[in-house]
Amino acid sequence: MNPPERQNENPERFAAPSDALDLRRLYQDNRAIFHVALVLSLALSVAAIYLSGFFSREQAAPKPPVMEFVIRKPITQRPFLLRKAQVKKRVMTRKLTAAKPELAYTPPRTARDIDALGSVASFDHTVNAGTGVGTGTVTPQMATMQIRSSKDPEKRISMQEEFLDLDALDTGKYRGMVIQDPKDRRNIRGFVYLSLAWGNNLRPDFPRAISKLGDAINTDTGIQAKIEDHLFLDSPELLKTPFVYITDQEGFELTDKEIENLGRYMRSGGFVLADNGRPDLNFGPAEASLRRMFTQALGREGTLERISNTHAIFHSFFDLEGPPVGGEYLSVRGNKDVFYYNSSEQTDVYYQPNQVEFLEGIFLGGRLVAVYSDMGYGSLWEEEFENEPQLRLGVNLVVFALTQEGSIAQQQIDFYTQTKSAVR
Repeated sequence: MNPPERQNENPERFAAPSDALDLRRLYQDNRAIFHVALVLSLALSVAAIYLSGFFSREQAAPKPPVMEFVIRKPITQRPFLLRKAQVKKRVMTRKLTAAKPELAYTPPRTARDIDALGSVASFDHTVNAGTGVGTGTVTPQMATMQIRSSKDPEKRISMQEEFLDLDALDTGKYRGMVIQDPKDRRNIRGFVYLSLAWGNNLRPDFPRAISKLGDAINTDTGIQAKIEDHLFLDSPELLKTPFVYITDQEGFELTDKEIENLGRYMRSGGFVLADNGRPDLNFGPAEASLRRMFTQALGREGTLERISNTHAIFHSFFDLEGPPVGGEYLSVRGNKDVFYYNSSEQTDVYYQPNQVEFLEGIFLGGRLVAVYSDMGYGSLWEEEFENEPQLRLGVNLVVFALTQEGSIAQQQIDFYTQTKSAVR
C-alpha cells in the first residue's frame, strides 16, 4: 500500500499542535513589528559604531617630566684681565766669596834688614821682594801655590787663601772636590756625590746603604755628601762620579756597553767599591758576578789582589787596624762554628763560610781603582746601631777615593785651578 494513501486515509493520526498555526496570517500580523525592530537594530548599530569611533579618538600623550639645569654666570670678585700679565724674568744669582788679592802678603810686626832684601814667608806662598838698586822696576814674583797652612794653633785651611770656594763650585758641573790639610788629614773640606750603581740586569739589594754612608760622612767629616741612588753603568755621568757603590745578592750580567763604560771609568780615575751581598755563601752567584765584572771591564788588569791591612785606605781619615767584621754574626749561643746571616728575624742559620779578614783590590799604575769586599757591609750600613766600625771603613774609602793622586776629584781640582790661572 502506498504511504500517502495511508496518511490520507487517517489524517488526524499524525497531527501536531503546530498544524493549527496559520503562517501567512502570522506573518501579516507581525510584519510591521519586524520592520520596526529591524529599523531600530540598524539605527542602534550605526549609533554604536559612531560612538565607539568618537570615544576611541587618539589623544596626545603628555610630555615626560624634564629637569632643567640653569647655569648661572659666575660672580667675579675682581675684573677679568683681557690679556696675560707679563711676568718678570727670574734672575738667578749666587753669592760668591771674593778671593784675596793675588799677592796675599802678611808683613811681620818688626822689620829686619835681611827681610827687606830677601824673601818674605807668607802662609801659603813665598813672595820675592825683587828689590834692586838703580832705575829698574820692582817686579814681585809669586811661587807655586801649595795646599797647606801654617796657621796656629788650629792649622785649618782657609778656602780664600787657597783661592778655592768649594761651596760655590757645587753647581753640578763637578761631582766631587775636596781639600785636605796634609798635616791634619781630618781637616778636610769639600763636597761629593755618592752613587749607587744600577744596570740592565743589576738591581742592588741594599738601596738605603749608600744614604746611611752619606749621613756618616756629613756627621764625621767636613765633606758635604749628596746621594745619587740611580746611576746606570752605561751613563756618561759615570765618568764624572768619584765614588761608585756596586752590590748585589744574586748573580747578574752586564751589557757590552756597561762593561765598556765601567772599564773606561776605572782607567780615567774612577773608584769602585764592590760589595758581596751574600757573604754567607762561599763563591756564590753574587761573588762570581762581581769578580767576573772586573775581568770583563779591565781584561788581564782586572785581577783582584789582597790589600794589606796597613794600606792607606785604613788611615785616610780614621785609624783602623783592618777591615771590620761584615754581615755575619757569631751566634751568642756559644757555637763558634755557626754564623747567623744578617736579617731582622734571624731565622736562617748558615755554617761559617771561609773566613776573610782582608779586602781585595785592583791597582792600575799604582793607583787603587777598585775595592772588593766579601763582607756584605751594605746590610750593616742600613742598620740603626752597632755599625760604627763598618761606617768608619766606608768613610775612609770615600775620603781615599777623593784624595788619591789621579782620582777624578783631584783631576777636577787641577782643571779648575789651571783654568783659573789661565784666565788671570
